[in-house]
Amino acid sequence: MAHHCISHVKDVDGLSSAALVLAAKGGTFRLTDYDDLLKEIDAVPASATGVTICDLGTNASNFGEFIERLAGLAKRMPVTYIDHHYLTEEAKQEILKTGVELRHDVRDCASMLTYLTYKGGLPEGARLLALYGAVTDYMDTSANASQMMETFDRQFVLLECTMLAYALAKKGRDPAYPEMLVRELAEMKAPHAIDDVGKEALEQAEVVRLLADDVKTQGTRLGRLAYMKTGESSTGNVAKLLLGAFGVPVGVAYKEKPGGMAEFSLRGTSESKIHLGKEIGLIAQKHGGSGGGHEKAAGCSVPTSEVQGLLADLESRLESAS
Repeated sequence: MAHHCISHVKDVDGLSSAALVLAAKGGTFRLTDYDDLLKEIDAVPASATGVTICDLGTNASNFGEFIERLAGLAKRMPVTYIDHHYLTEEAKQEILKTGVELRHDVRDCASMLTYLTYKGGLPEGARLLALYGAVTDYMDTSANASQMMETFDRQFVLLECTMLAYALAKKGRDPAYPEMLVRELAEMKAPHAIDDVGKEALEQAEVVRLLADDVKTQGTRLGRLAYMKTGESSTGNVAKLLLGAFGVPVGVAYKEKPGGMAEFSLRGTSESKIHLGKEIGLIAQKHGGSGGGHEKAAGCSVPTSEVQGLLADLESRLESAS
């Protein structure tokens, strides 16, 4: 019998969160994406003594099912849900009614919230894992992260978390790779000391350098946004590059997935006047998909036939808010 963790597979924040839970509680873990969260809740081992779910935001299209799954799980074992994606007050109350312990704050990244939840059972070096998530999620200006950063060499933290993010972008399609990173991080191993992380990160740095030129010719401007279809595993990187290449408030990158679906990443600048997570959730639902996220970073999935419709609706919303 052991504790079980479910965390986000696609970014450093999710991996750091899983590593922190593993370091504090031991047991088993699974890494997944938003679309498969319900499936992973259903697959929690019957022998688990408790569950922690990290960095996996829900959305309006499946919230009812999410609450049902949480309630059923909470009847069997203690459940802690740690997240920083936008939730309405009504949604938070619904989660609390299930008996789940909710640790939610949009001002911090999930790994910082995970660290604060379990810090009594963590070694001193675990603070670095919280900072890796904060920096790579662009949330290192929060009060908690800023105070913590003051006690470290900032350049060291930036180097380590960037290497981790770039290595994950390069090798993340292999499910075994992020799992390996979680295990190594849970042992408090520095990213630069994990086998091949430095090599993979340097190779990805060259990919990003070349991609910065590619987006200028392969991207398309649509009013106040720019978009691009890509084969890159890290669509977030492409979305960020589109911002600079086209000088727009919102960059949107998408890739096609098996089963006729398209997966989107959205990134915004301070000039964006909408909350990307809230808006894309509503727009994606209208087009037969789901989505959500933060004010300046979000994602969604819709059928490939709805890609242009989604982009048009997003641009229209940006225009009306400007």
